[in-house]
Amino acid sequence: MISFLVLAAFPLFQTPAKPERLKPLVPAPENYQPKKDGNSTPKPSAPALRPGSTPSDQVINPGHLQNESLTINADGPRDLRDGRPLPFADNRPLLRIDGVEIHSGELNELVQYYRSFRSGSDDLLLQAAVKALLPVKVMQAKFQAQLPNMYRNIEEAHEAAVAGEDFASVVKRYSQDTEAPTDDARYTFGRERAVQPFDRISHTSLVESFSAPFLTVYGYHFLQVVGYERGEKPKDDKTTVRHVLIMFPEMVQMENEGKDVRVWIKQQVKAAKIEVLEVGMQNLVPPANRGQIINQ
Repeated sequence: MISFLVLAAFPLFQTPAKPERLKPLVPAPENYQPKKDGNSTPKPSAPALRPGSTPSDQVINPGHLQNESLTINADGPRDLRDGRPLPFADNRPLLRIDGVEIHSGELNELVQYYRSFRSGSDDLLLQAAVKALLPVKVMQAKFQAQLPNMYRNIEEAHEAAVAGEDFASVVKRYSQDTEAPTDDARYTFGRERAVQPFDRISHTSLVESFSAPFLTVYGYHFLQVVGYERGEKPKDDKTTVRHVLIMFPEMVQMENEGKDVRVWIKQQVKAAKIEVLEVGMQNLVPPANRGQIINQ
């Protein structure tokens, strides 16, 4: 089985021949009312925690706090705050992928992360962020019925790890990443070598912190950063994490049958239906996926 974490399943960046300029992405339109929907996307990721800490102790890069002062360990992840405003002033749904929303807060998180080591305009970074999130949303829609039980399992594993149980023991009891190189499912990798948001969380969480559970294209994870090495440039940074994965059951079955899960995922993404929920936001969709927009 191919390892799911190191080597991202999907390229995260595609440069159009002629980048389209997005309209200013500031507050929501006047009289904007968020739609109530049973398939709404969860809120942006919770901050990482050390055992016994509170969220305010561990936050290093939330967009809404980006101008406040904070001491960062020089050996740990870089502070992403650079004083520039993020593209969106509030959190609201902008796109819907097979019924599951992409929120502006999720795009803010990724753009802030990308800015710290990539060059290019925010327009291109936003398209890269949407491209990175598309597979997650497609799988979230496809396997929605399995998510509650999967989340209970990852939450149980997370609670055991945070309470101090030996991490290798937690991995053995719960994790479905069968290609992990160590008993405690430890990986060392550079930026953009893992799918989102695993990549972003791995390079922005404090050392020894536990992330909250989060969803990727393969299922629910949580991770603990156990080491961080800053490179000469931000793009050269490397992180060492250990993690637990609760995989979508159908993917486990496909792997057991010898099927190529990555090819299948790409097929599902290509077949997804994309709805634009706000005027002008079609430019967020990468050019290769714009033929999938159903309400142009």
